[in-house]
Amino acid sequence: MRLVAKLYLSFGILLSIALLSSIMAIWSAREAAFQMERANLAHSVYENYLQLSNNTYQLFKQFGDAMLLGSQDRGERKTALIGKIRKDISQIRELIGLEIELVGEQEIEELGLLATIEKQIESLLAEYTQLIEHSDMSAFHGDWSRLSHVLDQKVDQDFNSLLQTALEDEAEEVKETVEETAEQITVLQIAAVIFGIIAVIAAAVSLSFLVRDIRKPIDQLLAGARALAGGHLDHRIETLGKSELDDVGHAFNLMADEIAARETSLSQTNVRLEKAVTDRTAELQRILGQLQTNETNRKRLLADVSHELRTPLTIIQGEADIALRGGTKPPEVYAEALKKSRDAAKHTARLVDDLLFVARREAGETRITVTKLDLCQLLPEVIDEHRSLADGRGRAISFTTDIGDALIRADGDRIRQVVVILLENALRYSSGPVMVQLHGAPAGYAVSVKDNGPGMSEEEQARAFDRFFRGSNASEHYKEGVGLGLPVAKAIVEAHGGTIVLNCADGVGTTVCFTLPARPRLEAVS
Repeated sequence: MRLVAKLYLSFGILLSIALLSSIMAIWSAREAAFQMERANLAHSVYENYLQLSNNTYQLFKQFGDAMLLGSQDRGERKTALIGKIRKDISQIRELIGLEIELVGEQEIEELGLLATIEKQIESLLAEYTQLIEHSDMSAFHGDWSRLSHVLDQKVDQDFNSLLQTALEDEAEEVKETVEETAEQITVLQIAAVIFGIIAVIAAAVSLSFLVRDIRKPIDQLLAGARALAGGHLDHRIETLGKSELDDVGHAFNLMADEIAARETSLSQTNVRLEKAVTDRTAELQRILGQLQTNETNRKRLLADVSHELRTPLTIIQGEADIALRGGTKPPEVYAEALKKSRDAAKHTARLVDDLLFVARREAGETRITVTKLDLCQLLPEVIDEHRSLADGRGRAISFTTDIGDALIRADGDRIRQVVVILLENALRYSSGPVMVQLHGAPAGYAVSVKDNGPGMSEEEQARAFDRFFRGSNASEHYKEGVGLGLPVAKAIVEAHGGTIVLNCADGVGTTVCFTLPARPRLEAVS
């Protein structure tokens, strides 16, 4: 049962008891008023009967005096007393009528008794009047035997008996009314005590049930709040009923679940943030290291470019000085000087072009011209162009593929440059045959160039694609080359959306493999 229903039920019980008590009080007040009015009426009737008795006694005494002494006031007092007696009878009749209206027809007998008393009074008045008139007409003072009979029989026995009966009846009625009132008061007191006890018991029972139904859930809520405040987010309140406090407990559990979920989310977020900060710190450190490396490379690049450009520029300047020194020379001397200057200028232009392409690639501003290209045609052409170089060095170049055609969209000149770089490196640093292979790769094609040269160490392999880096074998045994071949090849392949890797072991040989997508996502196309 819900708490509101229990409160309504308790309130209804207490209200019912209060209403019953109020009804009883109202009924008691009405009964008390009824009994009080009844007692007042009976007492008033009794007093009027006493007044009637006194007035009749005065009247009969007045008649006796008049018979003995004669009328001293010409009958005025007699007339006044008769008026009072008749007024008393009228008032008694009116009061009895009120009693009949109040208690019912059981008071009608009093009207009969009053009528008998009134008739008796009228009869006595008639006899006394007759006696007085007779005494006036006779020569003696009254008929004493007849007067004695009236006084003894009719007044003392009959009239006084009737009047005494009426007085006794009214006194008895007053007594009964008082006794009934006392009994009702006793009953009402007992009923009030009973209702008071019932009200106290009902209030105590209702209060005990309400306290029991409220205190336990409130204690659980307080314990739950303290548990949450202490960090015990797994604490939950047991809700078995359907009262409002159980609803509060259910809402409390939902709040605890939400807090726990948010705490978990915050913990996970903190972990992610810490990881992100750690990763970002590592990334920033890597970028910082890369910037430092780039700054070092920039300085080295400037030094290497200055060194590399000094040689061709020196050649050009030397050849020009030779051609201009002295007198006029044969055309063959000028032609030779121009030829050497042209070769030095071509070397310089190629070096500058390679450096510019690598720099643009690193800056994300690569520009390449895309056309349709078939690797199955391009590779044999480049290999044929280098066969004479290979034959002159006593080397052989082989080409194998299991593909009929390998169409891609790429810059043909740049892809040719990659193949030329790899072939020239393989022919320069190996002493055996060079093998070129073309095979399929996921979403594209792969080209590998393998030689049997001395290879590179792991440390050298890690730096193989750095600008101006040359392995120990190349720098010790071969003076040609500036260390830009593999960096340029890497920049070209990555600009086409491909990858290039180098695998080798000391004394076993080197294999360079690059992959190209059939339809690459180019970074920049012109």
